[in-house]
Amino acid sequence: MKQIRINLVKLLKGYASGWVGISSDFKSVLVSGKNLKEAREKARKIKKKVYFFPAGESYGNFVGKI
Repeated sequence: MKQIRINLVKLLKGYASGWVGISSDFKSVLVSGKNLKEAREKARKIKKKVYFFPAGESYGNFVGKI
């Protein structure tokens, strides 16, 4: 299985809190909300596959530290 690199810092720039829904190709933010419930409700309306991430200042927990 080939690993892909996703730059969450670049993608989620401007989202300091709440939750975001990212497209299945990891190229754009489709929805955002104050909490996961709100983001999921918005995602149901667009009928696309969405991956949810908490927005924050650091994404080290997802990608590790070098």
